Amino acid sequence: MRADLVKAAARRGGVLTRATALQIDARHVIDDALAAGVFVRLFPSTYALAEMATNRRVQQRAAWTFVPGSALSHLDALDRWGLLPAETYRHSALRVDQPRVGEPIRLTARGEQWEVNAAGLRVTRRRWFLPEPPMVRRREGIQLVRLEQAIVESWPLLPPLDRRMPLIVALRDRRTTATRLQSVLALQPRTAGARELRTMIELVAGGCHSELELWGHRKVFTSSRLPRSRAQVPIDLPTGRVYLDRYFDEEMVAVEMDGAAYHGAPGQRERDLRRDAALSRLGILVVRYSHQRLHREPANVVAELAETLRMRRAQLRGWRAAN
Repeated sequence: MRADLVKAAARRGGVLTRATALQIDARHVIDDALAAGVFVRLFPSTYALAEMATNRRVQQRAAWTFVPGSALSHLDALDRWGLLPAETYRHSALRVDQPRVGEPIRLTARGEQWEVNAAGLRVTRRRWFLPEPPMVRRREGIQLVRLEQAIVESWPLLPPLDRRMPLIVALRDRRTTATRLQSVLALQPRTAGARELRTMIELVAGGCHSELELWGHRKVFTSSRLPRSRAQVPIDLPTGRVYLDRYFDEEMVAVEMDGAAYHGAPGQRERDLRRDAALSRLGILVVRYSHQRLHREPANVVAELAETLRMRRAQLRGWRAAN
């Protein structure tokens, strides 16, 4: 009966193959269900319940079911890892509530497997790929390429303003390491933008944990007018450990970069003041620069910071001489 087919598809995330359907019911029952619009054919001999067929997650499952020995990859894997940038997700063909248009569902499989030529599907074949751990992970009943491969593969597919965020979040939250990312990139040296990606991995691993910090590193803190500084330096306060955006050790000066969104939140200004006061009791001078100033006046920020550091060195020499 048709109801048995519907139940079987529901148990499989809304997807049913013809081979499985034939184990449940007769051929004519399956064909009648398709003709009646109960099921929609997404790929050859691979169907989805009609009310779920425009859901990207269901389409991903159907594609993976259609290609044995494969794993979701690129943006689709990044989506499943929870790292697809929100704006990309909202405005692209990856919206789970929209029909599949534009961006095809992407899978990775071994190079010697049979060719796939289906609308809305792209299979990348890699000779070194094995559809088993540690190269794949299973989440929500479906195989994905490992997080590091999803980040590397998605790099050239994301808009320039979005592509760094998955890398930043994954390293900042310790979901991966620079070594693991670099090892995957070494397997895919022809990745478009590989040189920039390699640089970003090093910068984020070195402590640049936001777009603002990356901007500051490139436009301010590498200036020859400034002494060497360190990023994301841990300091233990009575209220717990904090991380300084940049720290000049000799001058004991911390530079905090106030992001427009986070530091404009209600109550954040008061928390910043309490944190700065606690740092001052340790002898650390805190200098803050706004998102607007860092982006619009990097040269002025460098000049101002260089003068602050010069004066601070003089103050510390005087204090140490007197004591």
